[in-house]
Amino acid sequence: MNVIETNNPIEIVPDQSAQKGSPYTILLVDDEKLVRMVAKRRLNKLNHRMLEAENGKEALAILEHEKVDLVLSDWMMPELDGPGLCEAMKQDDRFKSIHFILMTALDQPSQIAEGLTRGADDFLPKSASDQEILARVCAGLRARQLFLDLEESYHVITEKQTQLDNELNSASEFVRSLLPQPGEVASGIRLSWEFLPSSQLGGDLFQVAEWGDDHLGIMVLDMSGHGTGPALRAVSLAMWFKGANIAQLFPDFDPGQIVTQLNAENPMTDQGDYFTIWVGVLQHSTGILRYASAGHPGSILVRNNAPSEVLGTKSWPTGFSPDEIYHTDSITLMNKDRLYLYSDGIYEVVNAEDEIWGKERLQAALEQVYTRSMKLGLKSLIHLSRAWQADGIFGDDVALIGLEYNRENSEKREG
Repeated sequence: MNVIETNNPIEIVPDQSAQKGSPYTILLVDDEKLVRMVAKRRLNKLNHRMLEAENGKEALAILEHEKVDLVLSDWMMPELDGPGLCEAMKQDDRFKSIHFILMTALDQPSQIAEGLTRGADDFLPKSASDQEILARVCAGLRARQLFLDLEESYHVITEKQTQLDNELNSASEFVRSLLPQPGEVASGIRLSWEFLPSSQLGGDLFQVAEWGDDHLGIMVLDMSGHGTGPALRAVSLAMWFKGANIAQLFPDFDPGQIVTQLNAENPMTDQGDYFTIWVGVLQHSTGILRYASAGHPGSILVRNNAPSEVLGTKSWPTGFSPDEIYHTDSITLMNKDRLYLYSDGIYEVVNAEDEIWGKERLQAALEQVYTRSMKLGLKSLIHLSRAWQADGIFGDDVALIGLEYNRENSEKREG
């Protein structure tokens, strides 16, 4: 390093960055012991911890067990020179943030360029004054502190994000616990479903529950937005659809009346929150399905011996038109018909050419999987939708529900 002492008085300004906590650690790397002694005595005025190494190889060994904040290294050394040490440190994730100052007796632009190219953060000629050396070291430590502050902030943010993710996962599990159990939900009616929440907690939810002795209530809704707010609103509505509550409010179980009241009681919020919903009521004894929809894509009825049908027409989502009256439509299910409900997350996916999969492809795919069991058919639909996407990742909640109406089984049990 070949540092020469002078008798000129030097005003040492205390390093303000060291006031935040423990002193920094500076590693001096030079093959000349006298040079290290002189440099150490000068830098000791900054009240930081000092370590010494004779060459780059010894410096790397020290870094393995010491936390170092700044390295001040000579260029020419045996075993491993300064640029070689710098390059090795910058390629190691553990050491690359350590501020590295390279010193040399030569002031050639090509040598300066080489040192900076190999990763040096700063460059000092050996002819630099004591004031400049101290100032550059202090500046390097300030840069190091900035990195440490950013690293600490990153750790805090990471911990908070992990905590938030855990809370969202718990909330997602709670929402999932509200979903109906697959299997026979009523005499002659079997339920299967697939529910894939997105990375953010969303507002897709569905219910299938017996309403009285002869009716099955069916509901699927999609809250706008993501997060705990839409999810809590969806949970509240799902609880509202309990059989006893519906029977008291709507003795005729009329889907149009149900949707109309939901629309009147849930105006769009100041933040623009709303939801879409499809409500159906299936009468066991007759197979008549009554239904109404508010802005929801509807449902698809796949027939045993007839073309499939989309149940639901275009209508306003709830909250858009407070005085809107929603009407009830009806259809009679036949033996082995399958009714599918879904959220838009299953078909609003695009491929690499920005082409949407769409409801028509969804309907065709549901017809193709009719010969399979409902459980396997739904899984196949999820696979087809995911395969269509460029990255295979659903950006929205996916709800896909299947109900199979088997009148023969119902009649056998009744007989």
